Amino acid sequence: MRRTSRLVLIALFVLVTPATAAIDSMQLGTVSGDLDRWQRIDLRSADLRQRNPPQIKVAIRTKGPSLQGLIRIPGAFASNFDTGNGMTVVDLTNAGDDNIGYAEIIALEIFLTQTMPGQFYEVFAVED
Repeated sequence: MRRTSRLVLIALFVLVTPATAAIDSMQLGTVSGDLDRWQRIDLRSADLRQRNPPQIKVAIRTKGPSLQGLIRIPGAFASNFDTGNGMTVVDLTNAGDDNIGYAEIIALEIFLTQTMPGQFYEVFAVED
């Protein structure tokens, strides 16, 4: 998708969809035909205020039919999600503990189990 088209799509999505949480950043992805593998979502340094928190919240948003799958911080347990009518918020637990510390979050991984070809999704880091 061309950069201009992508920006217009993002702008329209923001105008049409009301905000339900403070959005730190956004990653836009397109569903590929290869659904049997984890897809990496790189996070930029500005995505999180703290790079190694014990837990983060992410929102997954799509247009069209429900998108289902698993999402995780690499090295941590996965959480399942279902976007239903468009969006869901998921709590993700980071690998580590209070004694040894928590892993630095530089990426997320998503595994899609139910989707339509060509469907797109957005992943947001959100705050309470």
